[in-house]
Amino acid sequence: MTRFTPIVASAAVAPRAELADLTGPSDVLVLAPHPDDESLAMGGAIAAAVQAGHTVHVAIVTDGSRSHPGSQSHPPAVLSALRKAEVTTAVDILTGGRTTPIWLGYPDCAAPDTNEAFAEVRERLKPVLSRISAIWTTWPGDPHIDHQRVWRLALWCAAGGTWPRLYGCPVWGRVRQPVEGAGCDGMMRFRTAPYRALKARAIAAHVSQMTGLITDAPDGFRMPPEIAHHFVSSDEIFIPA
Repeated sequence: MTRFTPIVASAAVAPRAELADLTGPSDVLVLAPHPDDESLAMGGAIAAAVQAGHTVHVAIVTDGSRSHPGSQSHPPAVLSALRKAEVTTAVDILTGGRTTPIWLGYPDCAAPDTNEAFAEVRERLKPVLSRISAIWTTWPGDPHIDHQRVWRLALWCAAGGTWPRLYGCPVWGRVRQPVEGAGCDGMMRFRTAPYRALKARAIAAHVSQMTGLITDAPDGFRMPPEIAHHFVSSDEIFIPA
């Protein structure tokens, strides 16, 4: 049985977030460390924002190619291509075909983490960044190096003004010991009930992560069904920077 961290119980009684609080008046940029984080962490909010008339840009930072080490059927290049196809399907589901993911393609477990690398990403996203009023990404308390690096990337991109608003959404911090010192001040929950069917379909689109599709990697990742169900059935958590 999965044991959830205290952040899940805290979120259950956290103030409810209104969509306008999360989006601001303009476009939203989602910075997902890996293909599937966009659906798990904020899939319901993505669907809600698009249905409310916002443009949501979804940038996938790393290629997810290390989820099944040693696989002969799905070596890194094959797995990366598969995960790109999966996230394209997932984002299409969440946005009704209005958004094509921006594939940044950094190696899995090697998200950018220097000012020089951040500047490179910012240049690649420059047309998007000029139009956004919010950035949604993963929470720095998630115990995964790419999640923490992408949070720092988001902070770097958001620096220097009132806009954009920046929110972190816990993924692995829900089920594993969070990084010490990660803050939860201002935590809000976004009610996902109207969007859960879409979110379930989007999560299921990540077949390589949610099923036993890849059979020749004993140490490969597979999302436990009860954790996937948790992300579908629970509200999303937004923690402001």
